[in-house]
Amino acid sequence: MKKIVGILSAAAVLAASVFAADVSAGVRLEGSLFNFDAATKKVTALSEKHNNEFYHAPISFAISDDKAGGQLKLTDKADSTVLSDAWSIWIKPIDQLKVTVGRWSTNLNQEHIGWSHSDSGIESDGYALSLGIDAFSMDLFFASGNGNAWFTKEDGVDPVLKELYLKVQYGADFGTINAMFNTINNFKDFRFGAGYNAKGLPVGLWVNVIGIYAAEEFQRLRVEADVSGSIESIGYEVFLAGGYNFTTNVGAMNAFTGVDGWHKGGSYYLAEPAAFLGLMAKVNIPLDAIRAYVQIEAGDLLAKNFSMLIKPGMVTNIGACEFEAALAFTAQEKIVIDVPVSFKVSF
Repeated sequence: MKKIVGILSAAAVLAASVFAADVSAGVRLEGSLFNFDAATKKVTALSEKHNNEFYHAPISFAISDDKAGGQLKLTDKADSTVLSDAWSIWIKPIDQLKVTVGRWSTNLNQEHIGWSHSDSGIESDGYALSLGIDAFSMDLFFASGNGNAWFTKEDGVDPVLKELYLKVQYGADFGTINAMFNTINNFKDFRFGAGYNAKGLPVGLWVNVIGIYAAEEFQRLRVEADVSGSIESIGYEVFLAGGYNFTTNVGAMNAFTGVDGWHKGGSYYLAEPAAFLGLMAKVNIPLDAIRAYVQIEAGDLLAKNFSMLIKPGMVTNIGACEFEAALAFTAQEKIVIDVPVSFKVSF
């Protein structure tokens, strides 16, 4: 009888601590079958390299239950040294509050072509407090960065504060509205913005408006807009990032985590205070087992010596391997022709 009671008690404990564990992994290689640079007259063929970034198909471990969870990713990226990233643990003391320690990220609205070109977001390590009450949510992120303290006070000197990011959001029948405030350099430099993601329209539509004040001057006003939808089986998305750079202080603008010069409309294309307009557009055409697409990109259409990428390509599966190939034309002072390929197996 005692054994039966013991077995039942153990089963009750296990039932009360139900959790979900997930392990996934993959191998990804990319290269170029052919490349021609008209500026240097250089021709290369059949190049290959490791490229399995943490957002591709790394080794990923995740575990969670109703009150807590954690995640860890491993990959060798571009060499043979294994790196770990995305360490995070979250807990929910109450249903309305989630506390995340480690890697955390958010944004106002993000395009779904490169999944990375909005200047409204942040991804870093630290302590994030996420509050959700019905349609209202608020996130407060103390972004110290891995291995750093968010607050430091040494004897005889002023305190040093790392990055702080605040986001509030409200969802309703008309869509989602949100706003963010991000500050660095002991609250001397700040980034602010607001976004709207429409609901109930025949197309997907969102808009972000972002301002940057740093180094004691207004640096940039940036408007991001995205339209997506489909015409029968053909899908499309167009992302525009335009505005005005009031200075050429690239370092001050890019000091905020989540603002990068390589973003469409970013500061890599900045030569002088001027208006800018970045573009990403993609059309997806399903053809049975092949998913064809045409992608167009421009860092800044208003730059004096702008470049544009025109890239028709296709994605298909050969057994367990996802294979992608394209013909990429980069039009600048001299044209570059490339035939990029990638191979990915996930398990």
